[in-house]
Amino acid sequence: MDAQTKLAVSLVIGPRTQANADTLWRDFAARTEGALPDLITTDEYRVYAGAILSAYGIPKAFPRTGKPGRPRKPQLVAPQKLVYAMVHKLRRKGRVVQVTIRRVFGTAWQVAQALARSTVSVHVNTSFVERFNATVRQHNSRKARKVYTFSKAFAQHHAMSWFATAYYNFCRPHLGLRLREQGCWRGRTPAMAAGVSDHVWSLRDFMRYPLAHIYL
Repeated sequence: MDAQTKLAVSLVIGPRTQANADTLWRDFAARTEGALPDLITTDEYRVYAGAILSAYGIPKAFPRTGKPGRPRKPQLVAPQKLVYAMVHKLRRKGRVVQVTIRRVFGTAWQVAQALARSTVSVHVNTSFVERFNATVRQHNSRKARKVYTFSKAFAQHHAMSWFATAYYNFCRPHLGLRLREQGCWRGRTPAMAAGVSDHVWSLRDFMRYPLAHIYL
């Protein structure tokens, strides 16, 4: 998701695997036309680095050495402008006691510059996506923990996950995105902040909007 507009850009429903992480980041890159984000931040789940590299990496070929044997295969390398940092949380007895930052791609100067340009945060963190996850759980009881409303079939869970995400993007004004105009506050959704929509959608408008794609 985009921290500034709060827009949920891409979604993959399923277990946290390397394949799903690759799918997520390639989809995100495709939806943003391959533009590199100023700063990527995630938790310390180890598959993300490879997934981000698969989406934005540049193939690097190695010259032949003239020695016997197969030549070295090309490999992906991170672009110079790719900046990615992980948030590591140290827990004791279920409580976070220390938070450290690990740079994966980019330099310390690049991370500092990205934070200086940010209008929403001065620290590397994952609070925006964590807040989104909490909001979605409130709207979609299938994602709540330790309840009887959990999904019994994956197809319904998949459909409701997309429904809740679309509702979040287009129908629900975000308190942090409102603008003051002529002495009054005007609510805005993430889609409005991102320039995708010019108004808050009603649930009726949302349900009557024709689908452009059919996902099988």
